[in-house]
Amino acid sequence: MTDAIVIAEQGDENTGYRFSWGLAIAGGVAATAVTFFLLTLGAGFGLLLVNPAPHAGPSAPVFFTGGAIYFFAAQAFGFAVGGHLAGRLLGPLVESNIQEEFRAAAHGFVAWAVAILATLTMVALTGLSAANIGTTSAALYGAANSKNINATPTAYLVDVLFRPGIPKNENLRAEAGRLVEAGFVRAEQLTPEDHARLTDLVASQADISSEEAAQRIDRMQADVQTKTRSAADVARKITSYASLWVAFSLLFGAAVAMTAAVFARNEDNRDARADPFISG
Repeated sequence: MTDAIVIAEQGDENTGYRFSWGLAIAGGVAATAVTFFLLTLGAGFGLLLVNPAPHAGPSAPVFFTGGAIYFFAAQAFGFAVGGHLAGRLLGPLVESNIQEEFRAAAHGFVAWAVAILATLTMVALTGLSAANIGTTSAALYGAANSKNINATPTAYLVDVLFRPGIPKNENLRAEAGRLVEAGFVRAEQLTPEDHARLTDLVASQADISSEEAAQRIDRMQADVQTKTRSAADVARKITSYASLWVAFSLLFGAAVAMTAAVFARNEDNRDARADPFISG
């Protein structure tokens, strides 16, 4: 029994599809799976290096820098696998080298896009699950915590204002806490009426003069505003650096996926020419 090989003539019409969504999606799924595996593996080894004892193990900047570099490398390797898979499975068409390379690069790019969309979907689902868990926990334990004034973030500030003695009236102390919380809502700035009322409360409960009470409140406001601005500035810088790093890594990943697909297509052509059964 012999096998028959049908070879298309140069003038025959090309009936093949120039773009295959199946291959692009398969490459994207493969890239997502490989990247997820490498990130999980890296997270496991990274947590082994973390020592809860102070000044033991790598410092936080070193740890986060190493994690960012590993994330960059793992993502690039995953996109390379997805692009290579799509490029090797494309198959030849009657086209020029430039057309073939563009077709392979397009499959690599779409595989990269599919991987990004799949990752965003997983992150969104994870965030929704975490939000639902947080809402359930707040519903179960929020009522009990709200009855305890010591659980509020302003309790410590009220304690500082009322030093050195123990407040004589807990109801007035609770009112002072509400005034401070209202100031937080207004960007850490008390209204003149709230400032005057809080000054009276602090002066009466801490056995100090109104001038000293007002100075305590002003120092408290200035300290909270400084810490808030500092925290906001740090968060802004971290978010900016993280966004730029992610954008650069995604751009590099797209280039890796497209290049891997083109190289895989060329490699497939070389293998086909080197095979005497196909070339003959």
